[in-house]
Amino acid sequence: MLLAGMMVFTLFAALQLTAGASDGPFRVTLQPVGATYTLNQVAVPLTTTFVYDGSVQNGYIDPDAPMKVTWYWSATNSNTGRINSLGESPVSYDRTITHIATQVPATNAVGVRYYYAVLTYSEHVVNANVWSSIPREAVSDPARIEVVASAHGFRVRKVDEKGDLLSGAVLQLVPNSEHDQDPSVVPHEAITVGGYASFNATEGFYILSEKQAPTGYNPTDDKYYIFIGPDGVYLYVPGTNTFGPYELVTFVNKPIPGLNKDDHNAYMQGYPGSRFLPTRNMTRAEAVVMFCRLLSEKMDIDGNHRNDYYPDFPPTAWYANEVGYMQELGVLVDFSRDGRFRGNDPVTRAEFAVLAARFDDLEYTDVNKFPDVPDDHWAVKYINSAEKKGWIEGYTDGTFRPDANMIRQNVVMLVNRMLERDKTDTEYLKANMSSLPRTYVDVPTTHWAFGDIMESSIRHNFTRDSAGDEHWTAVFPD
Repeated sequence: MLLAGMMVFTLFAALQLTAGASDGPFRVTLQPVGATYTLNQVAVPLTTTFVYDGSVQNGYIDPDAPMKVTWYWSATNSNTGRINSLGESPVSYDRTITHIATQVPATNAVGVRYYYAVLTYSEHVVNANVWSSIPREAVSDPARIEVVASAHGFRVRKVDEKGDLLSGAVLQLVPNSEHDQDPSVVPHEAITVGGYASFNATEGFYILSEKQAPTGYNPTDDKYYIFIGPDGVYLYVPGTNTFGPYELVTFVNKPIPGLNKDDHNAYMQGYPGSRFLPTRNMTRAEAVVMFCRLLSEKMDIDGNHRNDYYPDFPPTAWYANEVGYMQELGVLVDFSRDGRFRGNDPVTRAEFAVLAARFDDLEYTDVNKFPDVPDDHWAVKYINSAEKKGWIEGYTDGTFRPDANMIRQNVVMLVNRMLERDKTDTEYLKANMSSLPRTYVDVPTTHWAFGDIMESSIRHNFTRDSAGDEHWTAVFPD
């Protein structure tokens, strides 16, 4: 019996999982939530729930083997070694198992610990017609518990539009440059775990915002002004200089919208006199409206999304509804850095990259690709991400020229790449010029962007060959 027990222990050690993992029918339906406490403050018990789901098991739970939940803590957000074991709670065998485990984290020492719970059990599985008992486990996510020496800590919450908690958002607390402050007032970052992030900072004036959203979401551009004083944390309004006690701040993320790559509708139009004006600058308003029309889930044109978010254009502006809708989706974060929309200004290459990078779950990266885009450029992560996706490219000299304006012929070339519409049927276009629903006097068939411009301007049906080239089968008026 002792030998068998030693064998089981060896197997279990070899099958140890990382936090937040499971290789069997137990699932964690309630994760423990981290918090920040002052020294020796009474902590709220951590709670986690394990639920048995028999539909995903390989065999069945061994009722004769002990089941238990053990709490552990780690200083490095890792469960390797599991040397810091805490209280255990037995789990009773039943046909339906829901086990709630709790643990009160220690607050008697300043520092950070990560607490997680591990449920261990054995599962009967059959191999070569022989049943054997295999050790299994399920592990909760780690809960970050920080103990600080002073009462300068506070929590922030992150949810999606349905109110579900989101992990993986990077929040930042940066010194407010409008105030002369002590050098101890420095920037802080925190990542949401289980929907919450905690900050602890010295006394001073700060701005709280979201640096990066979780994967699959666009960040919000909401900002909160924080004052940390000797007696606590406050929210304040800079213009009125009014202060109020800190209440839990909640940032709400919207899912990243997709672009319609299936229907090859027209998304660009010309000007009077059958002109496209290929070298004309595209305005910021035109760029936003164009992307709005390309969304896979189209905006309800009868809905009213006009708002007063941007103070420099009236709700009667021709682009107000689309801009309001895109602002609600979180697409326009960082597109306007001074609080104004500037709809009639030309859109720069950097601004267009910011707009394009909001779609299709691009991975933001700070690895700089262009020598004329400094590492601290406001749009560097968007430019690099769009370049990595193959949507934008630099000039022949290797530069990007972020402040240069985007012209219409370059816009359609870039957008066609984004929509996977960059292999248009130019032979069909040339053979049917006289019957096309739209042609431009300033875009002859010899123009270098002829195919991209016509692809963007004519709704059409098509097939693709093995090389991905389009073959148009029909064209339609708008």
